[in-house]
Amino acid sequence: MIIKQGNLTIRNATVADAKQLCLWWNDGRVMAHAGFPKGLNETPDNIRKNLLTDTDEIHRRHIIELGEKPIGEMNYRNKGNRTAEIGIKICDFSAQNKGYGTALLTMFIDALFTYYGYEKIILDTNIKNLRAQYVYEKKLGFRRIGVRENSWRNQLGELQSSIDYELNRDDWNAMQKEPLNYIHLRKECPGDYRTVEELVREAFWINSGIRDIIDEPLITHKLRLSPDFIPELDYVAEIKGKIVGHIIYSKAKVVDDEDRETMVLTFGPLSVLPEYQNKGIGRALMNYTITEARRLGYRAIVIFGHPDYYPRFGFRRAAEFGLTTSSGHTFDPFMALELYPGALDGIKGKFFESSVFNVNADEAREFDKTFPYKEKLDPIPLSNLLSRLDEGARVAMESLQLKYLNDLIPRSEAEIAAHDGIDKQTIETIKAVMGEHGLPWGTA
Repeated sequence: MIIKQGNLTIRNATVADAKQLCLWWNDGRVMAHAGFPKGLNETPDNIRKNLLTDTDEIHRRHIIELGEKPIGEMNYRNKGNRTAEIGIKICDFSAQNKGYGTALLTMFIDALFTYYGYEKIILDTNIKNLRAQYVYEKKLGFRRIGVRENSWRNQLGELQSSIDYELNRDDWNAMQKEPLNYIHLRKECPGDYRTVEELVREAFWINSGIRDIIDEPLITHKLRLSPDFIPELDYVAEIKGKIVGHIIYSKAKVVDDEDRETMVLTFGPLSVLPEYQNKGIGRALMNYTITEARRLGYRAIVIFGHPDYYPRFGFRRAAEFGLTTSSGHTFDPFMALELYPGALDGIKGKFFESSVFNVNADEAREFDKTFPYKEKLDPIPLSNLLSRLDEGARVAMESLQLKYLNDLIPRSEAEIAAHDGIDKQTIETIKAVMGEHGLPWGTA
């Protein structure tokens, strides 16, 4: 499970988290509510072995992150009869009593009902934990089904009592007054393929009026059949059970002057349905897959992308690493990201991506015919912008010899701002006009 809302993330725990879990589990202050005020005296090696047994179908441990900082853990266990038992600990004391627990449980519970097929969720808490009881009963709608008086002893030998709770899916859905717009990430599966290709088509249709053909759906289709495809980094994003975003990775290479090859990654298309753009979906897909690529041991990612967007994730001009395109050129949208410090040290040369990206226009047209007919969008004349600029800025923009506002999409803010006559007010006007027409442009 990988779910995100704002700066909160719940993700599957991996063996790389064993040291952090060990610190928490051996801290008596963290474990006191669970009955272990002396800690568990665990070892990272033992925790790693246990994590390797986790499966979505039986039991899964998760790490909670605030930003990129781990602050706690969650878990669920399949108890049979479509019932899951869950638990949560906010282990970072600075993150406690700030409402994170309620937000995290809301996402976690809804995901188990929506995406994992459970119909009932159960949990228990120490009878002394009044704050937890309030959250479970008043905020989340759990029903108290029993109290187990003096039913177990903690590490100090003290008798403890617990309260048992349950929550049914129908009751949960009935109490949701507003839609829950957290983002659920998961690997793409074959049953998603056509839905994703339709999504990709919608995401790039904004350029249909100025391009001969939208080729991204065909690229997506063919990449999955290519030996360069990396299924471990092929992810979809869902909101309320609907696929709204997708990212796909493939192998590429850098070839130096002596024909020595170094394998790197590239990704694309990165696609988000138009009505879901600017909601953090692309960012969620990017952040998670970059982290996953790093965990899998890959060296670097090299892309052709918008120079106002991808530097947010650490991408820099590929020229800074001594890389050029296959034709020996470089420009702002050609960028690279090292997945560990020094990953591209001493690696210089030309970048080559999969041959799948060299799309035959006729083939792309034929593939597009397999989708429902869709009218191309009329490109928006640049005059919509020029009429709102002063003379100096207007002359500068006209010198670019662009016909449509759409032609500005691949141009970076820095590139436009470098022209004489373009000041900060002009940049803000461009952003405003582009925004009015639903066209992405400029830095945030």
